[in-house]
Amino acid sequence: MKFTALLFGLLLTNLVIGQTWVLEKELVLKDSTYHWTSDEWGQLYQWKDNTIWLQQNQNSTPFQETFKILGEITDIQAISGLRALVYSEGQQMMGVIDNTLQLKEGLLAFFDFDLSNITQVAIGNRPDFTWLFDQYRERLILLNINTAQAVQVVDNCFGGIQDAQIVQFFEYQQNLICLLSDGRYFEFDRNLTLVKKLTLVPGLTLFGYQNEIYLQDQNWIEKLKPSFQASRIELPIQNYQQLQVLQDRFYFQQGQKISVYRLKM
Repeated sequence: MKFTALLFGLLLTNLVIGQTWVLEKELVLKDSTYHWTSDEWGQLYQWKDNTIWLQQNQNSTPFQETFKILGEITDIQAISGLRALVYSEGQQMMGVIDNTLQLKEGLLAFFDFDLSNITQVAIGNRPDFTWLFDQYRERLILLNINTAQAVQVVDNCFGGIQDAQIVQFFEYQQNLICLLSDGRYFEFDRNLTLVKKLTLVPGLTLFGYQNEIYLQDQNWIEKLKPSFQASRIELPIQNYQQLQVLQDRFYFQQGQKISVYRLKM
């Protein structure tokens, strides 16, 4: 028994020693209150109201574009280093912009698809597909944004929860992850078949990393299903306004500064 405990302790020690945070670079926001995201090339998107700025790696002066028709931009999600999805919940519209912030093929209006209350949008690993959530109908939609056609649709996706409040909505490993405000976790495959349902502690954050779904609290991360091979990993920064995990990088916002880290396992 003592030998087993010692072996277990050594294993955990080796795991902690083997985890190294490496500061890759720092980015600067125009204002600490701006919304922001990044793409696979490390380019920085930031936006406020209906104006977007894009800081490319090779240009010191960012691109800037204002989209009055969108009213207030809700979200921007990078599809690749060349394209990003832009979405406005207030105007119920979305579109694709290139890496000079020019619209590609115009904007899609959700009312054209008999949808009036899209509250969540998520890009997919397949670049032409986007996930939508219609809160009014409790409906999930997989939309081909090139053909503007719904490929998969399912109603009452959470079992008839009225006014479901989704706090996280993203695709990972071709599955759609939905986390509700009360901690209920739903995972759907690419055909919108429910494959997993859990109840988590409300207030935790999820992200996909190294082929796993991770939980994140303020100061640590761990796999959604931890085992004795996977202990909690402390974050390199303890006081931050926002953490985003994008591709294989960790972005910590402190005021106007964003520190970009990689985790070496």
